[in-house]
Amino acid sequence: MSATIFDSRPLAARMMAELQQEAAEFRKQHRRSARLAQIIIGRDPAAEVYSRQLVRSCRRIGLSCVTLAYPFEVEEEEIRSEVATLSEAPTTDGIVLLLPLPDHIRQRVVTEILRPEKDVDGLGPRNAGNLLLGFPSFIPSTADVVLTVLREAGIRVAGQHAVIVGRSNIGGKPIALTLMREDATVTICHSQTRDLAEITRSADILVVSTGKPGLITAEMVKPGAVVLDAGITTVDGKVVGDVDSESVARVASFLTPVPGGLGPLTHLMLIRHTLLGPQ
Repeated sequence: MSATIFDSRPLAARMMAELQQEAAEFRKQHRRSARLAQIIIGRDPAAEVYSRQLVRSCRRIGLSCVTLAYPFEVEEEEIRSEVATLSEAPTTDGIVLLLPLPDHIRQRVVTEILRPEKDVDGLGPRNAGNLLLGFPSFIPSTADVVLTVLREAGIRVAGQHAVIVGRSNIGGKPIALTLMREDATVTICHSQTRDLAEITRSADILVVSTGKPGLITAEMVKPGAVVLDAGITTVDGKVVGDVDSESVARVASFLTPVPGGLGPLTHLMLIRHTLLGPQ
């Protein structure tokens, strides 16, 4: 068996064209460009790559994007104050706090004052709670992209066993909730899970979001499974995923590669959230 390797370029081009139209409508209605603010702390290579992609896409689509970069040592209260200021600014339409955060900065503390209608990556407690309860909310962009790709590929979710490896607030948890909302039977695995390979081999849909390069190998995948790699790590200047794609491609029926799979779509999803609001 040889997997279908998902090529995000056609979907990205279509999203880009749709978002350019939405951005034009926004300018016509509000007499200004939509504005997205991103906050990045420290020098995480993957976050910096993502930040640059977001800026480029905003420019192409017609949004204003401001990047607020802080050193690793910045105090939690300073970030909280910046988030509060942006949240109340009438010309700031979306705010994203790029992860990971330094250990001394608590996500809850800096996002609890973020207005939910501007929390375009769904990091704050209000949007996270709405996602859990099935109410309209901003879904973290990675989870939204996972669902979008499955729909784009015509892959049935309802009734399937979806195994999610990773439990971060921006990755595994919202991915699990999003797929459960689509009637998948969901299992979440993490660093303390016993017999990980046994569980992943039971998955019809396997989504991996750990930041551990090459964690998932062919022996851990059921023949014919759908595998989505939501991991991104920079190793020796090269962006790699959580899946050993070369071996897994010989077992799975569908695989999203890194780079070129989910990643190019996540920043477009943030822009969609900024322009269209919660779904």
